[in-house]
Order: sequence, then C-alpha cells, then structure tokens
Amino acid sequence: MDAPGPGPPCRAKGAASARPTFEGDTLIYFGHAWRCIMEGGGTSGSAVFKALDRKRRAIEGVDAEILSLLGRRMELARSIGRIKSRHRIPLRNFEVEAQVERRLTGLAEESGQGGTMGKNLARFLIGASLEAQAPFLDAAYAGERLRILVVGGAGGMGRWMGRFLNGQGHAVRVYDPGPGKTPHRRVRTPGPSVKWADLVLVSVPMDACGSVLRDLADLKPRGVVAELCSLKTHLVPVLEDLRRRGVRTASFHPMFGPSAATLSDKKVLFCRHGRPEDVALVRGLFESTSALLLDVDLAEHDLLMARVLGLVHLANLALARALLKSGTPFRRLREAEGVTFHRQVATTEEVVSENPALYFQIQKRNPLSEEVARDLGEALDEIRRCVRTGDGGAFEALMADCRRYFEGEAV
Repeated sequence: MDAPGPGPPCRAKGAASARPTFEGDTLIYFGHAWRCIMEGGGTSGSAVFKALDRKRRAIEGVDAEILSLLGRRMELARSIGRIKSRHRIPLRNFEVEAQVERRLTGLAEESGQGGTMGKNLARFLIGASLEAQAPFLDAAYAGERLRILVVGGAGGMGRWMGRFLNGQGHAVRVYDPGPGKTPHRRVRTPGPSVKWADLVLVSVPMDACGSVLRDLADLKPRGVVAELCSLKTHLVPVLEDLRRRGVRTASFHPMFGPSAATLSDKKVLFCRHGRPEDVALVRGLFESTSALLLDVDLAEHDLLMARVLGLVHLANLALARALLKSGTPFRRLREAEGVTFHRQVATTEEVVSENPALYFQIQKRNPLSEEVARDLGEALDEIRRCVRTGDGGAFEALMADCRRYFEGEAV
C-alpha cells in the first residue's frame, strides 16, 4: 500500500474544518491534526503534551487503586469459596448475584456514570468471583478416596481428568502408550493397575474406545470401567457385551475440553445405562463441584449431541468455508465488522482451531449426522427462497418462528 501523502497544510485559526480523507486503509486526517498540534497550529504543542501526560499519570494512579481494591475483593471471594466448599454450599446463588447487579447499577446511575456501566461492572465482578471460588468447590469430594487408573491419561482430556482427580485426593495412576507426559504415576502395562483400581477411566479417541474397552474386560477389572466419549451409540454393543461378561460400566460426557480451568457453568452428562450404583460412583466425583450435572438416556445422548455438537460444528465450519470462498481477506472483514459478525466469528474461530480428528469423528459416528446436515440445507433453502421470490412476509414469519422457538414456545 502506498504511504499517505503529507496532507493539507495546517489551517489558520477560524478556517473551515478539513474533511477526513481515506487513502487505502489509512485515515490521514487525524494524523494531520496531530501534526498541527506538534507544529503549534494555534496551540502550544509542548503544553498540550504536558497536560495529556499529567492526566495519563493520574489515570495510572487510579488504575493501581482499582487493581488493589479488586485484589481485596477477590480475596474476600476466595474466602467465601472456602466456606462454600467446607459446608457443601452450591457455587451459584442467583438471588445474591441479582442483588449485586441491582446495587452496582443503582450506584452507577446515582454517580452519573449510567446504569449500563454498573451492570457491566457487576457482571464482570460476578464472573471473576465465580472463577476465584470454583477451584475450592472443584477440589471438594464427599465420598471415600478412590484408586483410579486413567487410560489415555497423557492425552488432553485424560490429563485434565488426572489433574482433577488428584486435586480431590484420589490415588491416580496413568496408562498411556502415547508420547504425552503426565505428572502422575505412569504404568507400563495396565493389567495390575486394572485389578488395583476402584475406577478405570477410559479417555481415548472415539474410534479406539471400543477395542480398548474389550481389552480392559479381558483383564477382569474389579472396579467400574467408565468411558467419556463424545458419542455413545457406536459403543452400545461393546458396553452390553462387557456387562454380560460381568464388567461394571458407566458412560458420562464432560461437555468441555481440556483447556477448562474450572467447572463453573460447565456441564457433565451421565447416561442411564448400567447399574445405577456404578453410574453414581462416577457422578459422585462431580457432585460437590461447581459443575452442572444432567442425567440422560443413552439413546437420547446422541440425539442431543447431533444438535449441540454436530449441527453447531457444521454450521460454523460452513461459515468459515463460505468466508474463505468469498476471496475477501479476513483482516478486511474484521475492519468493517459489526457486533453480530464479531460475536459469531469468535465462536467460529474457536471451532476451526479445535482437534480435527475429534470433530471428524463427531460428524462421522453420529447416526443423525445426515439428518442434521439435511435440516441445515433445507433451512438455508427456505431463507433463500424467501429472498429470491421477494416474499418479505414469509421471511418475517420465518424469523418469528425462530424467535418463538428460542423463547420456548411450541412452533
């Protein structure tokens, strides 16, 4: 891109205002105005810079005071987290959170800052407090300490599980023939540890999970064998075979990835498949934490995942491909983006940065993937048909149907 020209000469006092001028990607008017200040175009450049510097130093002092106060608030929040953990009080108290939001909104309005600033500040402080308190609850465990073998414990989610379980005070061993590292005791062969463990957690890729479960069954585990795959249908024959052979099994699904720092607002799904007491053993690991727990039927699990994982991944990948095919540089789109684009693309960027092998398996192994893709295609066809035929009424009705769906109304 060519460098911008020098711009118009500094105008004399009282002259008509210059108009902002774009050259390539550069707004040169503001650079010109700043140069006028430096050259003394009616104002002492030195005095202006000194005044700005004093104000900025003052702001730095206020920032330091804010951070000091924030540190005191976070320490109070952590002390509340310790009390909640000790007495098994849930992390979230929505009534208290609403009180904080009303209080700060009112204070901001009274001080002339506007209620929106108070509301945003309240939400930031509530979120930061939850993150500060969550580790105390996530390390809480009310049951007996268990001996746990994590198969695949050097992989991403296996490593997360090992760290989480160790934090609860369980004895953790890891079996993983892969090259990944683990801070826990690593065994070269699974046999003795399978017999030692109260719980064997299987955290391996979906396409390998069935054969790993069968191999573990041959080792005659005395404890529960629990898998945490993102999809379950392809494992049903294997799980039924294991139970016929006397192996205690459980299926669950953490709805988050290995980058999760806390369990605050994270969900863990538990499948009603197998003996209730065996599922309860795994569920008990999370009951005193800040996670949200949900029980689902095994068949329902993959139906839900077809939409909350498969469809969402598909739509975001399709959006990314469509943007790529446009030929417009992404940087240029970001320069012109609005709020909707910014929010949507933030999610899309996360999706395309995830594990391709896992995301492929989620599409490949869900028996409803074709149905979901067809629904997405038909939805796009409906929208395009409204636009192509100029039917604004149909387009409005389509949006109204969507709005009612998200509001919980039957459509």
